[in-house]
Amino acid sequence: MGTSQSRKNKHNTMNSNNKESSKTPANENASSTRPLSIEAARPSGPMHPVENQPRQPENLQGLLRFAMEATKAEDAPHSTHFTPMDEERKKFLNEAINSLTVNVIEELQKSIKLLRDVMELRPEDDPADYENALEVIAEYIDSTDIANDFYKIGGFSIFGHCLNSPHASIRWKAADIIAELTQNNPFCQDKVLEMGLMPILLGMVDSDPSDQARIKSLYAVSCIVRGNALALKYMDVNDGYAVLMRALQSPIEKLQIKSAFLLSALCNKENAHVIRSKMIKMGLVKQAAELLAMSTALPDTRDRLLDILNSLTLDSNLPALRECRRPELRLKETLERHLLDLNAEEAVDEAQSCAQLLDKIFADQSMNQDR
Repeated sequence: MGTSQSRKNKHNTMNSNNKESSKTPANENASSTRPLSIEAARPSGPMHPVENQPRQPENLQGLLRFAMEATKAEDAPHSTHFTPMDEERKKFLNEAINSLTVNVIEELQKSIKLLRDVMELRPEDDPADYENALEVIAEYIDSTDIANDFYKIGGFSIFGHCLNSPHASIRWKAADIIAELTQNNPFCQDKVLEMGLMPILLGMVDSDPSDQARIKSLYAVSCIVRGNALALKYMDVNDGYAVLMRALQSPIEKLQIKSAFLLSALCNKENAHVIRSKMIKMGLVKQAAELLAMSTALPDTRDRLLDILNSLTLDSNLPALRECRRPELRLKETLERHLLDLNAEEAVDEAQSCAQLLDKIFADQSMNQDR
């Protein structure tokens, strides 16, 4: 009887508490600052109200307090009380937290300071420390804000020395960083151009003894010129289009593919009439036709060459059509062979591009023959 009455009283008390809590305004205990977004795992059973739920945390120490208070009901049966952290444990946790945070600008400044002496590195010296410094930079400059900050703290001053290092690893890692800094970043694109790095990069594409350095420098050139009208002027002044056409003939597969991609992108950009005319005069149609005719043409390169020919003959450009129809190029036979191969591969888009070229360039000739 006493037990039943006790349970009844407890039940009434809980109902009373629930009614009172439902009248409390929703924003009465809201923090003045935005709380951390913490989502707990959803329980599989019925949900029950938690009495005296702790405030949501606003910092890492608050998160620790929140976790301890929110989980104390799941601990051992005996009561658990939150007590102030002793100084030794507090020191340990602070050191652990600090070890997980990095001052990015300080790390970049350390690497910049070391790399300013890279010119003192002789061919027989070990470049490991300088390589590590470049890898640290590459790790942090993948966001636009950090990339711009890298320039502001003097980071671009290392590139001239690094690109002229006797060590290929230093050269290609520096070119790779330039590519990451300038990709879709007009601010860094302009700064690289102002510092005169474009001629150095184009020279590396053309004649660096390291294949990797040539590939990465072309990657950097591509990132600088995409979407940057000023960079195209630098390409013109520094014979950059001829460099790309020579790279297209390279036996280095990645270099060939990257040059084909960049030439295709430049020919297909808006208002590219001047670029296309220049490429036609430089013999790009002949070069593309000859590469397509080679049985060793890589699929990626072949697809981009088809794109290049389609863009050069855009709007039935007569000079380009005349070049394509030169009998010695045997372009019609090459395209017909590729069309059969592409249909067999079920490469629908590429086959369509090939068929468009045949129709655009040679349809009139076929009609004349039929007559």
